[in-house]
Amino acid sequence: MLQGIRDNSKGIVAKVIVGFIVLTFAMFGVDSLVGLTQGSNAPATVNGEEITERDLYQATQLQRRSILASMGENADASSIDDSLLQSMVLNSLIQEKSLIVAATDQNMRISDAMIDDLIVNTAEFQVSGSFNAVQFDQVIRNVGFTRLTYRASLRKDLLLRQQRAGIALSSYILPSSLKRIVALDRQVRDIRYFSMPIETVRASTSISQEAVKADFEAKKNGLNTQQKVAVEYVLLKQQDLAVNIVITDAEIDEQYNQIIASFSAQEQRQAAHILIEVTDAVDDETALKMITVLQERINAGEDFAVLAREASNDFGSADNGGDLGIIARGDFEDAFEDALYALEAGEMSPPVKSESGYHLIKALRFTKNQAPSLDDSKESIIGELKISKAEQLYLEKLEKLTDLAFISGDLADPAAELNLEIKTLGAFSQAGGENLLSQNSKVLRVAFSEDFIKEGLNSGPIEIDNQTALVLRITEHFPVRSQTFEEVADQLKEQLLTKKALEQLEDRAKLAIAQIGKTGDASASAAGFELKTLANVTRIDRQAPPEVIGKAFSMSHPEAGKVSVDIVTLADNSLAIVIVDKVIDADLSGISEDEMQAISNALAGRLGDQAYTHFVQETQEAAEVERL
Repeated sequence: MLQGIRDNSKGIVAKVIVGFIVLTFAMFGVDSLVGLTQGSNAPATVNGEEITERDLYQATQLQRRSILASMGENADASSIDDSLLQSMVLNSLIQEKSLIVAATDQNMRISDAMIDDLIVNTAEFQVSGSFNAVQFDQVIRNVGFTRLTYRASLRKDLLLRQQRAGIALSSYILPSSLKRIVALDRQVRDIRYFSMPIETVRASTSISQEAVKADFEAKKNGLNTQQKVAVEYVLLKQQDLAVNIVITDAEIDEQYNQIIASFSAQEQRQAAHILIEVTDAVDDETALKMITVLQERINAGEDFAVLAREASNDFGSADNGGDLGIIARGDFEDAFEDALYALEAGEMSPPVKSESGYHLIKALRFTKNQAPSLDDSKESIIGELKISKAEQLYLEKLEKLTDLAFISGDLADPAAELNLEIKTLGAFSQAGGENLLSQNSKVLRVAFSEDFIKEGLNSGPIEIDNQTALVLRITEHFPVRSQTFEEVADQLKEQLLTKKALEQLEDRAKLAIAQIGKTGDASASAAGFELKTLANVTRIDRQAPPEVIGKAFSMSHPEAGKVSVDIVTLADNSLAIVIVDKVIDADLSGISEDEMQAISNALAGRLGDQAYTHFVQETQEAAEVERL
């Protein structure tokens, strides 16, 4: 099929089909983008409040980026089910919205001062230990926020934390309950136990060939091999190409001259501003009137810095008289920078509108960056030029590899033409092999494509990352098939032996329990095994396997003159006989009040978390949710 497509890819029919595909993509692509920006149809409403398409889109993209980042270098965006991801994100937004509505109904509020304080003290927004407005804007812009949207997001997060704290911190433990819990926790027990390894019984257990064949007949429909493939491939790496690239002195000089030219154009300006934000409480018209009044006061002779401290809503610069420090092109919005760079030193702009609100901007002084010397720049220039040339060479070779892989019947020509080594991967399944490449989701998707398996053609370049690509060809295919009796006989026999041995071991353990329960003496039952005696065992004791300790503390107190005895399965499928000889209650007199209080706080915290989990569930269930 693929070869047929390749043979006809230049025909008029193919061109018409491609034309329709492009037209359809363009029409629906534009329509979907317009729909996102308009946000006219809410995907859901919670108690009458909308979750907009924009909310869903932004939250989905953030989650997508988080998933891809967790995948590392082998991130494959195509492996993410967009429909499933969007559904999960929408459910999360519905839960979040129901909690926010509940918090608002309970009159929970987050003050502007609290938000300001948190932002100012966030390390990511600081330079040399102090809040820096330019740094703040750059950081939030990189993650898709404006000042207003970041503050709104922060307010929401703080509100949810306040709500959680209000519920979680209201839980408590009664003194009487605390004493009972601590007494149980500090209780100790005298125990004995011995393990009965399955191997001791298994060694004397046998399974007939007839039983194995009968088991095979019963299971043979499910005894199949895994589909596997073996492949050969060529790997194109940008890193390998960079090794042989030589940078000449002329190229270094040319690049350095470009740096000098760019530095000469990089004028910077120190500026101050006064900001009146447009918020829910202050609309656009009111903000403009407020900034105009401040402009008139400054024109009448009042000090710009004094008014900035008094009236500016930019908490980061207000205390410094509105001083924003040195600003280069690209640090702020275009409208702000255009107004600043139109001023002479000492001049103030008229009101300037931005996403945040209205500004008065004052140019304080002008500076220019000093270009570094050639000696200081040479090493970085060589590195950058090598990377640049390697990128270009990689793209050229990648394009050539694409063409060669398409027209070649195997990998010999692409390997020879591009000086690449043909490598092989032994048989691996869809679950992946031992080699990292055979575990890559993109490679697995291509390697197990029915078309490539059937026709034995070269794949197109598979981009492992933006600097690595490979072309593979399937050299051998191992389809799913039923396994023969000879192939699985040993495996089935082992399973049957284990099952039979375990049954015999359980019978022997039950007999031991009955004998020990009557007499309290374990010597006869433990003959051939190691009987261990442990005194004053605690719940966190590590002298015995955790299964033994857990069982010992779940067993009832022994009656007078008797013992409690039971059986437990260990991690290695061995059975252990556990005997509780004595239960010793805890002495609470040695526990200080501070320690009891710490325990009480920990238990109350656990109860608080459980209470909040129930609250979240009940709030979401009670919410009136309408989905589009």
